[in-house]
Amino acid sequence: MFSLKKVLSLALAATMMLGTASCSRTAPSVNETQSITETTVTPFTPVELTNDYKGAILGIKNWHIENLPYVQLFINDDTGEDFASCTNKEKIYLADLNNDGMPELVCVEKFGPKSNTCCTVFKSDNGEISLAMPNEGGTILGPYYYPEFAKAKGLTINSSNYKNYSDRFDPDRNMIIVTDSSTGTEYEFLWEYFVFFNRKEFAATVAKKTGQEDDAATKAAVEGKIEYKTSEPSVTDISGTEKQVTFYRDENNLDGKLYLPKGKGPFPVVILACGLNQPYTDYEDKAKAFADNGYAAVVFSFYGNTEGSARTDGATMLSQVKDLYAVMDSIGLLPSVNKDKVYLWGHSFGGRVAAYVASRRLSEIKGLLLVEPTINNDEHVVLQDSPEISVNVFNMLKKINVHTVIYMGTHEGFGDNPGAFDKVLNTLPAGRLVTIEGSDHFFNDAYGRKMVEDACKQMNSWDS
Repeated sequence: MFSLKKVLSLALAATMMLGTASCSRTAPSVNETQSITETTVTPFTPVELTNDYKGAILGIKNWHIENLPYVQLFINDDTGEDFASCTNKEKIYLADLNNDGMPELVCVEKFGPKSNTCCTVFKSDNGEISLAMPNEGGTILGPYYYPEFAKAKGLTINSSNYKNYSDRFDPDRNMIIVTDSSTGTEYEFLWEYFVFFNRKEFAATVAKKTGQEDDAATKAAVEGKIEYKTSEPSVTDISGTEKQVTFYRDENNLDGKLYLPKGKGPFPVVILACGLNQPYTDYEDKAKAFADNGYAAVVFSFYGNTEGSARTDGATMLSQVKDLYAVMDSIGLLPSVNKDKVYLWGHSFGGRVAAYVASRRLSEIKGLLLVEPTINNDEHVVLQDSPEISVNVFNMLKKINVHTVIYMGTHEGFGDNPGAFDKVLNTLPAGRLVTIEGSDHFFNDAYGRKMVEDACKQMNSWDS
């Protein structure tokens, strides 16, 4: 089926090359001069969709946009079904990319560093919606290496350089433009390079590959609809730069501290997520080091982390996700903290929790720092035990399009395998590895200070 669509797309492109005007000839009668009648397609000027746009989209007259966490759904009001979607939206256009008089829906979405973007294009085939992505090669959730485009242009785009490439719709040229950031070269992405999929079949394939077929609880978790309650934290001064803080989530108290740099804020803030069964007091030296380097630091104990024995992964994971959600909700209520410049830091199991939360609340953070996170071995992690909800780690990582650094030691732990995080780094849109020579899994003392100093340099560069 897909190859047939590709053939049809190529055929359409070939027709376009002959011109947008089509000619029909009226057969002449005897002794009558032959006449020629020309029919042309009315040009469609690209339209950027704004809140006041009321026209039809893909032939659907009655529609609205429903905002979910990090996802926008286009809903058909007549059927109640969604017919298009986009994540991390930058801009959305109606544009007639193939000049056939029927405009497509083009979503320009942010990913990776340097404001890189990628497009998703939706078109209507007699009411059936299909979609294509310039960087998708027809494998559905496969390698994003612009295969059709690269083949046509004679380029080699692979796992080592594909992050250099991004694509954006240019309304002035009515065309998607692919940019190689390493050279500054721009390429025109032609209609025949697209590979379209029926949207329902695409969604079903995605659901099957991620284990999310039709389970309502799984859908709720994937959309970030995790229920919990929080209230205003209590803050007690220890000194001008050190505060005792208690956060509240449901009926649980989460004890912690806030460390502030000297001087006048508000300061960018790092939230530290502790490792399994480790209280916040094990991380106070790292929080103080962040404050010494100009960053406010919030460190807290997950509920149950001081009990001395781990629960099952699912019970722990969901509980800690809720705890971190509650702390993030409370950041704006803390003194001298800039709630618009939040960074997540997580160690070991806390790194797994921080990565999951980052993927769900991406718009609220500026970067992610993971210290030997436990996300390198299993393809799935259990978010909830009953009913069981598993999260595909690598689909989760693909969503984290902010700067991400993974810190690894060289002594014991993950340091025994220098390639432990290779797959994770190849999946993260903007990930890099920093190795601290001699450190073990816990990054204590001088190793911790070295890690924090590097992290602060990283964050400074991201903000510049």
